[in-house]
Amino acid sequence: MNTVALLLAILLANCIPVHAACHDYVLINTHGTGEPQGESIGFRGMISDVLAALPNGVRYDTVYPAAPDLTQQTTFIGSSDIGNEIQQGLQSCPEQRYALLGYSQGATVTNEVLQAFSPTSAQGQSIEAIVLVGNPYHRPNKAGNVDEDCGTSTAGASGVLLPTANYTIPDAWYATGKVRDICFTDDPVCSGYDLGTLFSPSHFFYGFSKSVQECGREFLVEMLS
Repeated sequence: MNTVALLLAILLANCIPVHAACHDYVLINTHGTGEPQGESIGFRGMISDVLAALPNGVRYDTVYPAAPDLTQQTTFIGSSDIGNEIQQGLQSCPEQRYALLGYSQGATVTNEVLQAFSPTSAQGQSIEAIVLVGNPYHRPNKAGNVDEDCGTSTAGASGVLLPTANYTIPDAWYATGKVRDICFTDDPVCSGYDLGTLFSPSHFFYGFSKSVQECGREFLVEMLS
């Protein structure tokens, strides 16, 4: 069992259901480094559009500090919070389904959750969709990799942190077809640093790109319908 899975297992063993109401689906929104608690700018419009399109859904904002931290301790806090949210839902609302949305460091948090819960586990089966933007552990040439126009121009990109640690999406999750990993052209976080991306502001464009928000919205609506 890897470190993430072990930490989540310890925390989930003592969780208690707290939900007062059940929903058809929950959009779990995980913000990026430096963003305040709440809806991430990376999903500006996407979440509200999905909630408007599909009835009886709700947004849940992952509770974690999103501080700069090379030790990944802040991301463990976030992945534990998501794990608790899903586990509580399985106990109190077993028919409830989840979509995981992560921006930047929030994508790393989401990756850790996917490492802890295999697609065939009870928790994994409750997860219907994953949408990441600006993923620092973006793996090249994987199913679900798209650019800001929902095309494939950045499908072969390698995230800037990919060589440093194994906080990536497991292969088994890519095989489910539930992953959409959006990497904006020249975003140095999801495509790595080089002369072309070094000073590019593309990492901050996701929430302001109509095509990115539509790409994510269409996928989420399809997977949650």
